[in-house]
Amino acid sequence: MRTIECNLPDINFYINVDEKNYDVVKKKIDESIIPYDKNTFEKIEIEYIVDEKKFVTILNLIKNEEGIIYDSFKKQKHKEVKIDNEYYYLVDTQEYIGNKIDDKHYRIIVRNNNENSANWIVRIIRELYLREKEDKGYFFMHGTSLEIDNKGIMLLGTSGSGKTTLAVKLLELNRMKKFLSNDRIFIDNDLKMDYFPQAVTYAMGTVKNNQKLDTYFKENRILEKRKNLIYEDAKNDIDCNTPLNDVKKIFNLTEMVARTKLNYIIYPRLDMEFNGIKVLEMSTLEKKELLEITNFTPNDTESLRKLWIRKRQIGENEILINKRKLINKIMKEVKIKKIKYGVNTKAEEILKCLEEE
Repeated sequence: MRTIECNLPDINFYINVDEKNYDVVKKKIDESIIPYDKNTFEKIEIEYIVDEKKFVTILNLIKNEEGIIYDSFKKQKHKEVKIDNEYYYLVDTQEYIGNKIDDKHYRIIVRNNNENSANWIVRIIRELYLREKEDKGYFFMHGTSLEIDNKGIMLLGTSGSGKTTLAVKLLELNRMKKFLSNDRIFIDNDLKMDYFPQAVTYAMGTVKNNQKLDTYFKENRILEKRKNLIYEDAKNDIDCNTPLNDVKKIFNLTEMVARTKLNYIIYPRLDMEFNGIKVLEMSTLEKKELLEITNFTPNDTESLRKLWIRKRQIGENEILINKRKLINKIMKEVKIKKIKYGVNTKAEEILKCLEEE
């Protein structure tokens, strides 16, 4: 048995895995976990068990028990049953079984070891990390985060607003940059941003309009391998995820970091027919409303934010009080701008408009 140590801000995960399964599991973890110096002794242990006989035995037990059904990731469902004071979770695709011993000890049980099975370890890490961070006072935001010139930038917005396209523009800058995570980010009342360990999803329109991404997708046949689609024939609205840590391979002078301080918030509006850049007027009310909309804590209404394998320990009233404090602090201390930009807008123009009053 070998142990893979994953140090994330404020919590450490220890994955126990058989030697013969180690390489596959380590590869999947390395794709989405940014190395971080240990800053706490708190830990969660997850045992990865590859055993078809054990899987089938537990599967039959779960099927024969009454339980709770949870809506989950991408319209999946999980069934929860309690057997001998331990909780078991069966995903409706029957790809894996989750076993909760207590809030700090878990098992993932699969029939065989492959990349798809190993994916579930990272999935469970994300579920548990989200709950841990919320209990420590962090809020889960619908945003992409990076750092340029020692300034932390959060790109906030609903799906399709142009966050990833704008992030790609900034990552192309020929200077040192730091990247945290795409589409999900944590923020606390001290304005610390912590990354979220998930893949980066690109729309093919963004990919084909960027030389570095275009080359990366073509040379590695990413779309063919992940979606079984021919890249050259793919429509612009097709999306595809790639390992988080591949960002530093695609964009030169980019370092992956797990934490930085928030200085700027940008609400992007991508307009395919527009050239240049325009800062759009925002009222105080609009800024507050957008901060509410893009803050996913505590409104667990979608995919990963469902409360199933690990419930929150902090009460909702306390969360809402802290949320108001956070929004007020952001309004006072962070520069917030909504910008309209086009495909040909230069990243330097975007950075310049951030500094302008």
